[in-house]
Amino acid sequence: MKKQLAALSAAFLLMTGTASAADGSVEGKIRGPMDLGLDVVVRDSGTGNWDRGRSGVGVSIGGERNKVDKTIELQLISRTADMNALSQEELTAWYKDGIAPTNADVFITRSAEDGTYSFTGVPEGKYFLVILMPGGGNLSGESDRTEAGQELQKFLRGWDMYQLFTIGMKLYTVQNVEVQADKITQFDYGFAAPGLSEKGKIKEDNKDKS
Repeated sequence: MKKQLAALSAAFLLMTGTASAADGSVEGKIRGPMDLGLDVVVRDSGTGNWDRGRSGVGVSIGGERNKVDKTIELQLISRTADMNALSQEELTAWYKDGIAPTNADVFITRSAEDGTYSFTGVPEGKYFLVILMPGGGNLSGESDRTEAGQELQKFLRGWDMYQLFTIGMKLYTVQNVEVQADKITQFDYGFAAPGLSEKGKIKEDNKDKS
């Protein structure tokens, strides 16, 4: 009897349109220059000096040269978010302090040190995925220019503010991601070597072999 009632209840919800689809999730792994075995530039925030080493990519914290932030910030921004509905205070908290607004489908997370990350409880839809590699700007590497990145510039309110506070001196890229209900979207990404696009990197490799 209980099973019959449960089935009838589910059917009623579907007929009335009040049943909602389960949220999806996005997960993957980000590879950066630290994974390529390259010498990278790290800033000692205690002295303001620059050092070169293999300890990772990022800005050292607390003035300790060997203590480097190897985690990566990721932002998932719905393409249907109503940017005009957000107050200036919410934008400032988002862009400057990394606090996602409550009135828009914007999700912010950090990866583990090995580059793995996960977003859960994400409503179905199309999103911008912004990947922010710490200290990347110090590697003389340009951001991976994408069509999604150009679209994000037009989509966000106050792009200059976002670029200044959120992106700053980081190596970054913007990608398109589609989230489906009750499914895991797998998205991995690998940055090119500092200062080289993937195309340039291939040419450089061929040159070394000749």
